[in-house]
Amino acid sequence: MTARDPGTTGPAGTGVAAGRWAAIRRALEPRGAEIRQAVRLLVSVLLSDVLARAVHLDEPVWSVITSVIVTQSRITQTLTTGRDQIMGTLLGAGAGICAIVLLQMTPLPGWLIFWLALTPLAILAAARPNMRFAAVTLMIVLLFPSQGDPFLRPLDRVASILIGVVTSLAVAFLVLHDEARRDVLRSAGQLVADIADLLDHALRGALDHDAIEAADEACRTHIQEIYGAVAEAQVEGLGFLRGRQDPLLDALPALLRRLRGSAVFAARAATEGGETLATGSVLDAERQALARVLAQLSRRCAREARGRRRHGHPDNGDAEAVLAVLREPGPDWSPVMQFTLGLLHADLQRAVRALWSGNVAPHPVEITTEKENEAT
Repeated sequence: MTARDPGTTGPAGTGVAAGRWAAIRRALEPRGAEIRQAVRLLVSVLLSDVLARAVHLDEPVWSVITSVIVTQSRITQTLTTGRDQIMGTLLGAGAGICAIVLLQMTPLPGWLIFWLALTPLAILAAARPNMRFAAVTLMIVLLFPSQGDPFLRPLDRVASILIGVVTSLAVAFLVLHDEARRDVLRSAGQLVADIADLLDHALRGALDHDAIEAADEACRTHIQEIYGAVAEAQVEGLGFLRGRQDPLLDALPALLRRLRGSAVFAARAATEGGETLATGSVLDAERQALARVLAQLSRRCAREARGRRRHGHPDNGDAEAVLAVLREPGPDWSPVMQFTLGLLHADLQRAVRALWSGNVAPHPVEITTEKENEAT
């Protein structure tokens, strides 16, 4: 009998295989978004080709090309590109049909008719860049030679393009979407961690104007990521059709934007205005309290990102326990620092209560988009 390799069979072999699989998963995890996008693109190309052939279109290649163009990494991007592709296709097809009619009924040369049809589409694309697909469709309809009926083959090509668009939209919603809620909370945790570092260094007197601006720019980047991920979460999984809403995601971007603004305000007052008049135990206690609350808030975001949306009872009592370490700024602080720290505490309390309850903050919060209202 041949001796069996104990490293490949039995419990030991199973453990080795499991370890290798875990190592592969750890290696691929940082590239998870890219891998999912590659799978979505391949599925979109395959389905668009199959559908185009199933309805007996003569040139399914246009469906495949369209699916590559429309399939984006985010659902919102795919929706926007698909909408632009459909509108451009219809406009370009209309212009192409008119050009074919002129070719059939007038003695004008083909090159002149093509330029007459292309010129208004070029002007439209210059005014509205999202309409550039209209000119592309016109070229597909007119510039590629075809046999038979002059109208049927262009319509066949337009149908192929529309099949590619519809297939890409279906794949974006149904195949390996990226769980945008998790991305929102992960970016929120990173933002809170950056805010904690900013305040800690500011209260230690270790920052200057340039350092504060650099930290603020990093925070702004996180907020932009959060707004983008929230927009993605609102359409992900067809939740907008089912009427599902996530109160936390509705309120969280504005809460964090306000928290960032008050934190930067406090850091500037402490550093640039020389307003850290509190010394010794008072200053250390404030710095440690802020660090503790912000660290717990960041960990809470990370924990929520790893889990699913909670439907249980809110744990507001735990939130109050987290906030208990914050003390109202007293006379040991200058009036400016009392004001800025008071704002910071209030915004921090709203954010903590919202995260711990999984709902909106108890106080009304104005919700605006980052594009509509630039954070100061």
